[in-house]
Amino acid sequence: MSVQVVAPPAAAGDSAWLRCEYYRVVCGLPAQLVNGNRIVLRLGGLLGGVTMPAALGRKVAPSLRVRAMPAPAIVHPGGERWTFLSGPGSAALEHVAALVPMGISVIGDNALVVLPSPETETLGLWRWIDWPTRADLPAQAPLLATTCALAASVPHTRQEKP
Repeated sequence: MSVQVVAPPAAAGDSAWLRCEYYRVVCGLPAQLVNGNRIVLRLGGLLGGVTMPAALGRKVAPSLRVRAMPAPAIVHPGGERWTFLSGPGSAALEHVAALVPMGISVIGDNALVVLPSPETETLGLWRWIDWPTRADLPAQAPLLATTCALAASVPHTRQEKP
């Protein structure tokens, strides 16, 4: 399945400040503007995240959509890694350790995730695969279950591009 990077909604604005406001007001994400133009999201509490190789992300995103639990997905600079935002979760240490060989990581509490801004999109850095909406954060457990089920069919490499 092919996954396309989608353009920002017109309401998302054309500046970092407007985009940060869009994330807060429209998407319900407590985004923060740092250093004048970098938008970040602190995870923890009701927000979680899972990072994986792009090859696996290209399978996970459409699979989540088919299951009616889409998750916002961000492509990292270089396109080799994707981060899916999720609802809360607390994976057991042994479960997290089993994910490491597959290149999957659960993002810890208080970690900062960079959210795409107009500038990073123009430069081809952080970009959305699936834009967030107020209602699209799946719980972390089903996101991890789907990811692990699909990981068996994907080569474990970090060198692929989206």
